[in-house]
Amino acid sequence: MKPSGNYFRKLIILSFATFSIFLSCLIETCLAFDTVWSLYKHAIKKDPLLKEAQAELQASYEEKPLARSQLMPRLEAQMAQGYYDKNISGMGPKDIKKDYWGDSYGARLVQPIFNGQAYVSLKMAENLISAQEAQLLYARQELIKRLAISYLDFLDAKAAMKVAKDRVRLDSKILERTKNFLKVGTGDILSVKEAEARLNAAKADLVNAKNLVSLKRTNLSIVAHSQIDDVADIKHFTPLPPQPDKPETWIKAAIENQPILKEAEKRLAFAIQKIEHERRARWPRIDIEASANYANGQFLPDVIYREAHGIFKLTFPIYLGGAIGANTKKAENDAIAARHRLEHLKDLITLETKNAFLKLKDSVAQINAAQKAMLSAKTSMDATSMGYQVGTRDVIDVLDMTDKYLVSCQHYYHSLYTHLKARILLKSASGTLTEADLRSLESLLDYKDKVKDR
Repeated sequence: MKPSGNYFRKLIILSFATFSIFLSCLIETCLAFDTVWSLYKHAIKKDPLLKEAQAELQASYEEKPLARSQLMPRLEAQMAQGYYDKNISGMGPKDIKKDYWGDSYGARLVQPIFNGQAYVSLKMAENLISAQEAQLLYARQELIKRLAISYLDFLDAKAAMKVAKDRVRLDSKILERTKNFLKVGTGDILSVKEAEARLNAAKADLVNAKNLVSLKRTNLSIVAHSQIDDVADIKHFTPLPPQPDKPETWIKAAIENQPILKEAEKRLAFAIQKIEHERRARWPRIDIEASANYANGQFLPDVIYREAHGIFKLTFPIYLGGAIGANTKKAENDAIAARHRLEHLKDLITLETKNAFLKLKDSVAQINAAQKAMLSAKTSMDATSMGYQVGTRDVIDVLDMTDKYLVSCQHYYHSLYTHLKARILLKSASGTLTEADLRSLESLLDYKDKVKDR
C-alpha cells in the first residue's frame, strides 16, 4: 500500500515545525545574554514602585463614584425581632404583665436634591485622578532611568575590571622581562623586586574591581528583577552635545513636562478645592425622604403599628462644635503648604535640569580629552618600553608609564559611559524620558562583542 498525499503533507509540516523549534533554540543560545531592552521588559512586569503607582491610580478611579454617590438615592431596609417582658399599670382597669416575641420591618428612601459639598467632591476626584496618572508616568520614567543607569554602571565596572586584568597581564610581562635581564646580567634585583611589588598591587586592584562588578551586577539584577548572566556592551558611537544646545529650552521643557511637577500642580488644585468643600459644610442640604414601617408588639402585646410617609427635608447646620471652622483653616494651610511645595519642586527641577545639561555638554569634551590622553599615554608607554630594552630607561619608568596608560584607558571608558548616563539624566530631568530612549541605547549595543568576566 502506497503512502497517501496527506501522509507526505503531514510529514513535511512536522519536519518544518521541528526545524523551527531547533532554529529558535539555536538563536536563543546564540543570544544568551541580556540587553537593556530585554531587562526592561522583565522590570516593567515586576517593579514594585511601578506596581504601587498602578494600584494607587486604580484606587483613585473610585473617587469619582464615591463623590457621585453623595447625589444618588440611598435605600435602606431594616428588620428587627426581639423578646419583650412587659409590666404596664395605669393604662386600664388591669395591669399588663406579659412576655412575648415582637418584630418590626421598615424601609427608607432618601433622594438628595441639593448638596453643595458633593459637587466640589467631583472636581476634587478629577484632580486626584490626574495627580495619580502623573505619579504613574513619573514611576515609569524613574524605572527607565534606574535601569539604564544601572546597566551603564555595570558596563563601567566591567570595563574597569578589564583594565585591571590588562594591568596584571602587562605587569607580569614586565616582571618576566626583568627576570630575564637579571639572568643575562643586564638587570638588577631591585628592578625585579619593584616589578613584583607592582604586580602584587595590580592583583589586589583586580580583586577590588571584581568585587565592584559583583556589586553592580547585583544592583542591576535588583532593578531588573532578573538574574543577570551576561550583557551586551556598547559599540563605537559618536558623542553628541545636548540638542538643542540651550539650557533654557530644556528647563522650559522640564517645567512643562516633568510628571512630578504635574502631580504637584494637581495636588495644589485639589487642596484649593478642599477649602471650598469645607466651607460648604455650612450650606443647607435638601433631601426628599420616603419611609414605610411595620411593628408588631413593640409597645403593647398584640398591637400592630403601620406607618408610611414622604417628606421634603431641609437641613441647615448651625453649630457643629467648631468643626467647620477648624476644617476650613486646616484646608487653607494645607493649600499654602502645597503651593510652597510646588514652588520648591520648580526650583529643584530647574537646578537639576541645568546641571544635567552642563554635565552632558562637558562629557563630550571629557571624551575627546580622555581619548587624546590615552593615545598619548600609549605612545609614551611604547617609547619607554623600547628605551628600557636598549638601556636608556629603567623598569620604574616602564611601570609608571604602563600605569599611566592603563589609568588613561579607564578614564576613557568611564567617560563614554558617563556621557551615555548624562543623556539619560538630562531627558529624565526634563520629564521627556520615554521607552524610545531605551531603544536608542539598545541600538548602541554590540551583539557580537559581549562583555565577559574573564
